[in-house]
Amino acid sequence: MDSQSRRGAKIGGPEDLVKMLSAAGLKERIFFTLMVIAIYRIGVHIPIPGVDPSAFTKHPELAQNLLGMIDLFTGGALNKLSIFSMGIGPYITASIIMQLMSVVVPKLEELQKHSGEQGRKQLAQYTRIACVGLAVFQSLMLANLLTKIQNPPVVLTPGPLFMVSTTIILSACAVFVMWMGEIITERGVGNGASLLIFLGIASRLPVMVKNTYEAVQTGQSPVWGVIVLCAVFLLLIALIVCLQQGVRKVQVLGARRNVGRQVFNAPEDSIYLPVNPSGVMAIIFASSLLMFPSTVMSFAAQSGKNPFQIIYELMTPIPGFVNFCKEQWVQNVWSFLTIETANAFSYYHWEHSVLYFMLILFFAFFYASIVIPVRDIAENLRRSGRAIHGVRPGRPTSEFLEKTLSRLIFIGASAVGIIAILPIHVEQMTYVQTLQGLGSTSLIILVGVAIDTQRQIKTHALSARYQAQGLFPSGNKEI
Repeated sequence: MDSQSRRGAKIGGPEDLVKMLSAAGLKERIFFTLMVIAIYRIGVHIPIPGVDPSAFTKHPELAQNLLGMIDLFTGGALNKLSIFSMGIGPYITASIIMQLMSVVVPKLEELQKHSGEQGRKQLAQYTRIACVGLAVFQSLMLANLLTKIQNPPVVLTPGPLFMVSTTIILSACAVFVMWMGEIITERGVGNGASLLIFLGIASRLPVMVKNTYEAVQTGQSPVWGVIVLCAVFLLLIALIVCLQQGVRKVQVLGARRNVGRQVFNAPEDSIYLPVNPSGVMAIIFASSLLMFPSTVMSFAAQSGKNPFQIIYELMTPIPGFVNFCKEQWVQNVWSFLTIETANAFSYYHWEHSVLYFMLILFFAFFYASIVIPVRDIAENLRRSGRAIHGVRPGRPTSEFLEKTLSRLIFIGASAVGIIAILPIHVEQMTYVQTLQGLGSTSLIILVGVAIDTQRQIKTHALSARYQAQGLFPSGNKEI
């Protein structure tokens, strides 16, 4: 599409807004999305049978770790001990596992890259099965944690019946939330899983603002600290928007076509390579991956033991293991690993920031390799007789695109990583810790999902406009 067509396709003004809402069933899609969101929000306020929902709030120590992030992503469902306490987390974790497995397992890689739509459906089915397994495991751990919390107790009638019923309810609801996310993606607007996370964060922001206000009133946080933190957040929002919208324009020469004795050159075109092709998914994947081991460590801490102590007890029966552990250098290494592991999954520690940053880099490169098939782009250019300006077709084009894209991803992912970890330490320096280190993650997800959803809405609107002008058949829904 040329620049004039793009300028003519812009949507603005009340009349265009009305047309946009009625375009290609867009109004029905938005209404459907809002209805599913309403059902999700109702479920957040339904407590698990057999628990005292208010008792969990009397244990603030549980919110000092990544359980607070789980509660943020679920929109306060965990804090309310809701049937939706698992949220979309098991599905996100299952998606991460399956995408990682598709790199190392040839059969899964074949399904993802070479089996077409049928293969992707089969891979999605495997993801759902993995989601069920993770949901059952996490639900069982949460039920076990609730039974161990005392003074005041959370579970009214603890026992095997509570464990079984709670595990079934939480697992079933996690699968139901997964279904809601998929049906929003299919019949609504935006990515369903991202929208549910967006909704959870947005619903918790008023609580975080209230807590910050109360901290200022009681003198726990200084006013200057809140002002500095707000200024940092505003700058980060501007940077996030630039990252989400930033692209690298690559000029593509038009193909030569012979018509009779005359040679015509097709008009030049451009390829737009995004600076942050993973969008918000890299940070969602990194946050979700950090949640799982941190949740396990939190549950283990309820028994008064850390994971290394549990490992030690399991390996005690091995002959000679106890004597080996009595060596001074072994005890020093053991103590170092215990401390560093705990710090890696605790906010306000540099170990956590380094791990978080590296995970964001990894998932940014990994996700971009999936959504931008560089070799396919180079092959399509070669078959159509087009070429990138100054680059030979075929393998040189593929290498040029890979090199350019790698640089862009590194710049974008590094910026996202800095955005993610900077406010965590700014909160610590400004003595404003009511956000529990979650402000940066919230901002990136909120802004990223909002921009992605806006793009999809505009896509549907522009699609209807081109259909009305007869530029392509009405059966096409996207451009």
